[in-house]
Amino acid sequence: MTAAPPWVFCGAHRLDLERADHFEPPARLSALQDLDRMLAGALAAPVAAARLADLARGTAVVAVTVPDGSRPCPSGAVVRHLLGELRRASIPREAVTVVVGCGLHAPSSAAEKRALLAAAGDKALHVVDAQGLESPLADLGVAACGAPVSVDRRVADADLAVTVGVVEPHLYAGFSGGVKGVAIGCAGAETIAWTHRPTFIARPGVELGSLDGNPFASALDEIAAFTPLRFAVNVVVDEAGRPADVAAGAPRAVQRRLADAHRAAWLRPVPGPFDVAVCGVARPKSASYYQASRAATYLGLTARPALAPGGLIVLCADLPDGPGAGPGEANFAALLGAASSPAELVARGLKEPLGPGGQRAWVVARVLERYSVAVVGAADPRALEGLRVDCFATVAEAVAAHERRLGRRARVLAVADATATVVRAA
Repeated sequence: MTAAPPWVFCGAHRLDLERADHFEPPARLSALQDLDRMLAGALAAPVAAARLADLARGTAVVAVTVPDGSRPCPSGAVVRHLLGELRRASIPREAVTVVVGCGLHAPSSAAEKRALLAAAGDKALHVVDAQGLESPLADLGVAACGAPVSVDRRVADADLAVTVGVVEPHLYAGFSGGVKGVAIGCAGAETIAWTHRPTFIARPGVELGSLDGNPFASALDEIAAFTPLRFAVNVVVDEAGRPADVAAGAPRAVQRRLADAHRAAWLRPVPGPFDVAVCGVARPKSASYYQASRAATYLGLTARPALAPGGLIVLCADLPDGPGAGPGEANFAALLGAASSPAELVARGLKEPLGPGGQRAWVVARVLERYSVAVVGAADPRALEGLRVDCFATVAEAVAAHERRLGRRARVLAVADATATVVRAA
């Protein structure tokens, strides 16, 4: 049987590669043939929770949180089914507020909100942003772990909160989904800063793919316990952003069910070490360097890196937003640009707060201590000047430049969808 020709995503497009010594295709997930039927079934048989109609009965105000555009999620279709379930409890549409969890990303525009929820139905919805620096917040106390708990007031003041999210590998939480859409997506800047500070995300157990014994995941559970969050609908998407699995019920139980079901597709052993890792980044993660750099951190900061020390990570991403558009993204770029060296930024982050987006600058600096990073496909390479990345027109040029440094032929790994496929040395 002939091996598949190597290729990687670069935004909405694919780049064919001249060569790769090992190729990891996208996760082998099958898109759902009938999302509506699967959503109806998931809501009718929730995991570790009562049916939503029963939970909602007697409530006056419901908040439904959805992710912003940085994650592909069929939020509109899910919200449409949630509204139907709430009608069973005699909750009118007017009593429901849809909250877009922006965290410290840029707020969503009116057009972006319409796009996120286009499949929710023709009737107008009350849709607001939860943005940690700009939205009204409720200070709810201090969690047992020490985290200050501030959450968007529209969520905190609801009688019931329901979260919609995507389960996929996450560098700190182990996997996204579960309570994260409320505990981070709808949290205030103080809560996000506490949970994302380098001294916390550097703690043992804070690890991609790990839910048990993970202090970050436990902190999110504690934060969410201060809120009226009682129900979640989580989905898994394939490499094209199409829904491949869905579960509904208690947030943590839903997250675990989907993580366990797809862990083997996402977390893969490879015959390392390699000299070069070519990492494809698909939309929407390819929109900015802030988001696309996840591929570099997933590959470079795992416990068993597949890349040899001093190796090259090539990110294939179109980056139409350059470093990124929000306040966290701006601070991320400023920190990387101002640091005298990656080691200086890593040391600084362990001594003092780095501000919004600082944790991403810090983990990228940790990668840059060990590896070089290049970008292929950037819409405007000048936007990345000063961020310690080299820009190339083609993957072949990036590999050739690294081979000149090595003085020999490089061993190349290609990962088609590197924000959804985490490779580790076997």
